[in-house]
Amino acid sequence: MIATTGCHTQARTLLVVADNVDTQAVILEYAKAKGHSVISASTPALGLSTFDMTQPDIVITDLHFPDEEGILLVKWIHERRPACPVVLLIDAGQVESTMEGLRAGALDYVQQPIHEDAFAQVLQRAIHSLPASVDDAPGVERLEYVLAMGSDPSFVESTVAWLIQGTAMGLMEARQLHLRAALQELVMNAVEHGCLELRYHDKIEAVAKDQYDELIRQRRQYARFRDRRVTIRAIYDKRQRILTYQIADEGKGFNWKARVKSGVEVCPPGDVCGRGIFLARSFFPNITYNDRGNEVMFTVSLA
Repeated sequence: MIATTGCHTQARTLLVVADNVDTQAVILEYAKAKGHSVISASTPALGLSTFDMTQPDIVITDLHFPDEEGILLVKWIHERRPACPVVLLIDAGQVESTMEGLRAGALDYVQQPIHEDAFAQVLQRAIHSLPASVDDAPGVERLEYVLAMGSDPSFVESTVAWLIQGTAMGLMEARQLHLRAALQELVMNAVEHGCLELRYHDKIEAVAKDQYDELIRQRRQYARFRDRRVTIRAIYDKRQRILTYQIADEGKGFNWKARVKSGVEVCPPGDVCGRGIFLARSFFPNITYNDRGNEVMFTVSLA
């Protein structure tokens, strides 16, 4: 559900990135006693992939990795999901690296070996910083969340992750996965085929030749493509328990009626394929487009 900022007592998912089994054990024991779940990764590389797959609420990472991989992990998470609190696990005397980690985007730190009282305080601060559901705000009946992104496809994944974090954390995990898949397809369509006016066969050919990035770079050299934006709105109706998403691009639009016929995609030769629409409609059959075809809308029931 759409988020504000506040304190929660609900269970959270913690991702712990550390190669010290004792540290992992202490965190696991304390977190489970408080009703939280813990996912562990022994290296920053595993931490990155686990973060992508599981979308944890809080990340706790050691800094004691070679080649400053711990710092790089903090930077990556902060770039992808700035609202996700990161807690550093530090050793005594790590003043400089701790400062670097905090500047990279970490929220707080706790010294090893971990003492339960100190860890409890740090974890509570991290939980307090998390987005809170609008359901916790008395008197609020409707809330609208708006964000705009540019025409660079490389930012679609992080934008959708941010959107899920800010609007839909109250959904069941399976429903979140469906929502994430639908949003990624629809937002990518808005960027590639709306803002940049890419044709399907041009994209497929570029991908096959490993020239997709170059195709995007060439397309974005032109201001009429580069300067276009995609606007995403998430509207939460508390009374009806409905979350509505609207995705609009500044492109020419397309004949969506020709792509959807009795719920089946139609892919005209040399034009944009309807795979994204098909996938999104499979999860959310109530998807509708405006007449121009540059704005799509669907609703998610929270009941």
